[in-house]
Amino acid sequence: MAAATMPSARTHRLAAIAAALLLLVTMVALSRDFGFTWDERFQQHYAEQLWQYAHGELPRSAFDTDEGNQYLYGGLVELVAVSAQHAVHADTYVVRHAVNALFGWAGIVIAGLAAGRAFGRRAGWLAAVLLTLAPRYFGDAMNNPKDVPFAAMAMAVLGITLTLDWTRPRLSWSRAALLATAIALSINIRPLGLVLLLYAAGVIGLGSLLAAVFTGDEQRWPRFGRNVLMLFVVGLVAVPAGTLVWPYAQAQPFVRPLTAFITTTQLDWAQGFDVLFAGQNVGAGSLPSTYVPTWLLMTLPPVVLAGFALSWLVMRRGLQQAVAWGGLLAFASVPVVAAIVRHATIYDGIRHLLFVVPPMVVLAAAGWSALLETRARVIGMLLLTLGLAEPLLFQLRNHPNQIIYFTPLMGGPQAAFARYDMDYWGNSVLQAVAWTDRLARESGVPLVVSGNPIQAVDANAARFKTLQVVARANLVYHLDIRLMRGPSESLREFAARPDILYTVRMADGTPLCVVLPGPAFLSVSDRLKLETP
Repeated sequence: MAAATMPSARTHRLAAIAAALLLLVTMVALSRDFGFTWDERFQQHYAEQLWQYAHGELPRSAFDTDEGNQYLYGGLVELVAVSAQHAVHADTYVVRHAVNALFGWAGIVIAGLAAGRAFGRRAGWLAAVLLTLAPRYFGDAMNNPKDVPFAAMAMAVLGITLTLDWTRPRLSWSRAALLATAIALSINIRPLGLVLLLYAAGVIGLGSLLAAVFTGDEQRWPRFGRNVLMLFVVGLVAVPAGTLVWPYAQAQPFVRPLTAFITTTQLDWAQGFDVLFAGQNVGAGSLPSTYVPTWLLMTLPPVVLAGFALSWLVMRRGLQQAVAWGGLLAFASVPVVAAIVRHATIYDGIRHLLFVVPPMVVLAAAGWSALLETRARVIGMLLLTLGLAEPLLFQLRNHPNQIIYFTPLMGGPQAAFARYDMDYWGNSVLQAVAWTDRLARESGVPLVVSGNPIQAVDANAARFKTLQVVARANLVYHLDIRLMRGPSESLREFAARPDILYTVRMADGTPLCVVLPGPAFLSVSDRLKLETP
């Protein structure tokens, strides 16, 4: 019988590898369709400083600064991005997005592996599919260099931690090495990685203690002591290793990561910054307690929410899956509760809490997988198929604006317009800039453009040779590109302007970015081949 099962296991591995490689190629290829985002120029500057530091051209002390608070974050993704830029001669931000897509892909693969180890092969495949099809995760995977890579490493720590044999929990050297590596990488992205160390230590330590108390195994107490020692070694290695690409923290590798963590949790990042929530402009530091739960309900596909609700079914499968279920649920829910209790400063949706989405998706995959093992499996398969089709069709119809996904249960993006923040990344500015380039080429007229945010217009225009970008204070530009972001009244006013030349829209017609006539438009208007918008 063992020989008969071997081909199946081998076939499964080969299929998984092939699917993963196909997904990697697809994501990297699609990443070039995504535009420059708000913070990328500043992050690129940090990346270039890291490159200089790594080559001995910049002293470590140059990073002891509070400029933009960038020093509070590790530079893992930035150093990978700038290294790729030196190896591949292409547009700076195209390369950055390709690197970001690589980390997003890693998060999907890790979620699939963790779900497979914890809940079985079917759950593993479902987790990878659900996370790939989750539009906002896919969109973030292209242009979020902190939260997506951190979410991937967090999922790795969860998978390594929660798949121990809980009847006789023993942290082997190989598993400890993987755990230390994942935690070190996470700290090199965000100081929040220290929490992953505490989480792993708490789960493994408590699990080992309970096993020692409630089992009759003669080795239970020596095993508990060994696990505690191994966890201490993991921390001793992971924390300083978490500063390998974090120059600021290298000065005091056991102190500064903790200092940075405390600082980032206490800083008022968005003082005076308003977010759009339920049609009202609300200060980012004084959000209602419903903010995070509402955003989760609005931006996770119904198939994920339904599977998450079904995940309790795995409790019937025994201790292993019950512990995995409880550990994932705790990791996904505690940060949400903490954000509510602490009245945390949050903006741009819940991207700062993106790390709770992969464990929720893994739980959803476990829930659907468990349902398919019941007598309701036929109905379950039908509902799952319909559920997967919804986010897939959304992505196909709205690429590259997946980040603007809102659940059809609330009416989609059209219902969210002027009520909730839409394209907070400014991703759609690239499409507006590309339209102006086509207009310039088809009309044979070089165009001068400006807009808001000007840094997005400028960076995206670097891809096109027909465009010149100037500041809005300079009144010689022909076209004015405006991202649809701001108070509800302003958004509705802009959407209704009669002089709009072009609008970047979602498939349901929701406007994201508009192109307006600039001060010098009349000097070229008679030569432009414009179509009625």
